[in-house]
Amino acid sequence: MFNITTSEGGRFTYPSELADITLRHYIDFMTFVEPTMPDEFRRIEAASIARNSAETEQEKDKALKEFEEAVQACTDVVMYRKVYPYFARVVAHFAEGITEAQITGTNGSDGMNVGQLEYLYSTIIRILNNYEEPEYTNVLLVDGELWYLPMRYMEKSTLIEYAEASQFEANLKDLDKGNWGALAKIMCVLVRKEDEKYSDKLLRREEQFLNWNLENCLKVAFFLLKRSEISQQNLQIYRWEALKCRSYRDW
Repeated sequence: MFNITTSEGGRFTYPSELADITLRHYIDFMTFVEPTMPDEFRRIEAASIARNSAETEQEKDKALKEFEEAVQACTDVVMYRKVYPYFARVVAHFAEGITEAQITGTNGSDGMNVGQLEYLYSTIIRILNNYEEPEYTNVLLVDGELWYLPMRYMEKSTLIEYAEASQFEANLKDLDKGNWGALAKIMCVLVRKEDEKYSDKLLRREEQFLNWNLENCLKVAFFLLKRSEISQQNLQIYRWEALKCRSYRDW
């Protein structure tokens, strides 16, 4: 966590890494704060993503044009009336010890310096979007406790375990879109202590997993994604081998 002093002598803390943000905090952000992003600024972000993903010269030229048009549409008036208040909302959501009113100055104070506001906003967006790929492991150390994920994915699962996990399989692609809500539920089924068997009481751990930090949750999501990819590869191999056997019989 960063410890920051305001111009008025107050202090607040702010995340410096994924480990400083809980899953619940992130879900609340994606549910209540991110949707309030001004359309003008959202177009800039979309155009920026298009620029980074463009491959051909034609795509690059088109993306650059759209980006420049989006930036021009985001005038100083739009920035001060819409974008900076949104930045303040984001910063206040993740900060502890400072409110949105204090940041914008609507409480009668001078408010936060624009440069600092832009820096804090860009910092949290960088943390959320530019993380390193975690280590592929089925063992997690959280608050001094060891938790385990199944190495042989779903091989010996009961029907209810398989049904719960399969629901997560259907939501894996949604993780990239911010749909982390399903993760806590699926962690109740798959993330366990050593030699722990499935029972209904595991489902009561959802609140506990919502308080895990994003660094650990990302490890779980990455592990399950990799296991899903391996399962799909094995399924393709099985289908190919079955097809070959069928061809041999027909021949």
